[in-house]
Amino acid sequence: MSPGRTVLITGVSRRIGAHLAAHYLARGDRVIGTYRQETAELANLREQGLHAVKIDLTDTNALSGLIDGIAAYTNRLDAIIHNASIWPSDADCARQPELITQLYQLHVTTPVQLTLALQHRLPAPTHDERATRTVVFLTDAKVSAGSDGHMHYLASKAAAESTMRSLAIRLAPHTRVNAIAPGLILFHEQDSTEKRANRLTKNLLPFEPGAGVIANSLDYLLDCPALTGSTLTVDCGLHLLNPSARD
Repeated sequence: MSPGRTVLITGVSRRIGAHLAAHYLARGDRVIGTYRQETAELANLREQGLHAVKIDLTDTNALSGLIDGIAAYTNRLDAIIHNASIWPSDADCARQPELITQLYQLHVTTPVQLTLALQHRLPAPTHDERATRTVVFLTDAKVSAGSDGHMHYLASKAAAESTMRSLAIRLAPHTRVNAIAPGLILFHEQDSTEKRANRLTKNLLPFEPGAGVIANSLDYLLDCPALTGSTLTVDCGLHLLNPSARD
């Protein structure tokens, strides 16, 4: 994707979302980023030029305001990156059943509503018979393996992958729609040395990749004009070495 485009990224206040926002700002793109909570990373992104929008994407009543704001900010939108996510365990969902609804709202319903509404407000034309907009879902590499502790989370991510394929059909030829399915990308600060070493043994490529590999993968999806309806798995070979591996 050539610099100077406009990119919408959901969930930019930390970790992968913050890295992606910084990556595209550094390229010279205009970046619109949604967030729920203030963080030091978000403050730094604002200084770099991020157009930040505070919103709870599980609140359907808030979407119209977000769409109006984006349409007022720009007359073109080249990429939509659905990164915002939550990761409750099944035990969390048992204690708070509303989390199950929020999982599907955040990972499936909101991305669909946002993508279709923005196409209506800011139509993406075709140019030389090629798509001028790219939509990318961030899913999960373990969708096909399942999990005994995050069943609801992975089910919602599986639904997101199915939604991605349906949108690819519906929105062609003016928009390409793909997904990135990450495995382990970043450890958490509180993860012990023992936990990190044990987790890395489950990968064919036993290292912590860092958020840069998601930016690399996203660059490819944004730049390749012939790719739509596909999922790019970025998991250091976890699915080959141990398909049923658990974090």
